[in-house]
Amino acid sequence: MLKIILLLLCPFFLFTGSVLGDPVGSVPTIKDQNFVIERYVTGIENSPTTMAFVGNDILVLQKHDGKVRLIRDGHIDKAVLDVSVTNIGEQGMLGIATVDSTVYLYFTESTSDGGEPIAKRVYKYEWNGNELVNPVLLRDLPQTRPYHNGGAMVTGLDDSVYLILGDAGRYGKLQNHKTGEPDDTSVIMRIDKEKPYYAMGIRNSFGLAVDPVTGNLWDTENGDDDFDEINLVMPYFNSGWEVIMGPATQDEFSLLPGYEGYVYSDPEFSWQKPVAPTAITFVNSEPLAKFQNSVFVGDCIYGNLYKFALNSDRTEFVFTNPELQDKVVNMDESLDDIIFGTDFGCITDLEVGPDELLYIVSLSEGTIFRMIPQSMATTSTTEEDGGCLIATATFGSELAPQVQFLREIRDNTVLSTVSGTSFMTAFNSFYYSFSPAVADLERQNPMFKETVKIVISPLLSSLSLLQYVDIDSESEMLVYGAGIILLNIGMYFVMPLVVISKLKKKINKK
Repeated sequence: MLKIILLLLCPFFLFTGSVLGDPVGSVPTIKDQNFVIERYVTGIENSPTTMAFVGNDILVLQKHDGKVRLIRDGHIDKAVLDVSVTNIGEQGMLGIATVDSTVYLYFTESTSDGGEPIAKRVYKYEWNGNELVNPVLLRDLPQTRPYHNGGAMVTGLDDSVYLILGDAGRYGKLQNHKTGEPDDTSVIMRIDKEKPYYAMGIRNSFGLAVDPVTGNLWDTENGDDDFDEINLVMPYFNSGWEVIMGPATQDEFSLLPGYEGYVYSDPEFSWQKPVAPTAITFVNSEPLAKFQNSVFVGDCIYGNLYKFALNSDRTEFVFTNPELQDKVVNMDESLDDIIFGTDFGCITDLEVGPDELLYIVSLSEGTIFRMIPQSMATTSTTEEDGGCLIATATFGSELAPQVQFLREIRDNTVLSTVSGTSFMTAFNSFYYSFSPAVADLERQNPMFKETVKIVISPLLSSLSLLQYVDIDSESEMLVYGAGIILLNIGMYFVMPLVVISKLKKKINKK
């Protein structure tokens, strides 16, 4: 019971955090100690696949229910679009890209959620700041099987929008067979052009990115039983499927029939043992300047975030580990040289936001993580958040008197001492691991919100006593803090137990 109350109430943590032990809701780890990972948004339902920024807002796709969910100011907001999708296997709400206020969506449309498929379709919408409106059907693609539908989309430096599609169980010329007419499978296409295809021979992919320096296109590609890939995708690229996955042997290359006008080249990197690589992105921002010559890639099987260093031409990767200089990590070779972070769950998207920070979508965690410089972490959790997220959700605004009061207690009282400052640093990593989820639940459930308001009111009254005392030393901080703890234990636990005990005695007498 005590721990439940503590999890709900931000102010009580100001004086009790040190006795709670290890933080709950642990976050992924990364190797670079100059950066930290924070849970930016939690509790996203129905398997978030990809996301895109429109201004400072985030639009995130919920695969299973066909909704596009708005993330505003770090909080889950309403669904700004709800369409019917078939969601069996690798179907559902799959891809998103933006050009200014125009939003492109790719999904497997149905007559009802989970119903029979109609087609794989690409629509264009307009973002009016609150909803996606004025849909225009751009592409009606063949509906084949529930798997290998691809879905990653990206906007080029010239504002062209690219979509990557898997083979969808088809085997024709686009899969490097001698027969079978082209049918919009195994390709990268430009949405604004019917043909020619930008690339072909792709088995399936969940990752597409544009190098912000060169404008070159890169993808990840899922292999069959072996050899997942990362490819530099130049115009008229042939990725080799279904004849080749991974570096081509001479025999495999000789079996490639050749699709006129398209040129095969080996991947820039391959995993012999599948990891299911997904999202891929480049970073070109001031806060993450040390990664400007790197490529980040996520996977779905192991929850790893990989980092690859680019050569000076930005056309190949360079490795310090001699085992990787053949561009393949074989079964018995270590991944340590390229693993940058772990424990993200199934990563489905990597995006750089308008704040120039890296955002990481985890489908299995229902979470958007954010990577920030260590130097920004204290500001992010103590100043930018401006107080208690739970209290803000309870009273409706950061400007509510109750929230302003909590901020003043934190800044003017707790942070006025060395022990209080040290505590706040440790406390923030704990509190912000779960408070966004509790705050989101309050916004979604008015009854829960009112319950929290009733519970929090006595606590606010007890903290108001600190306005009438002067805390000028470490010992005074500890004494008054302990007093507040004891007062709240009395209000929340001792008094209810006394009342319950007296009621039991009266009942027993009767």
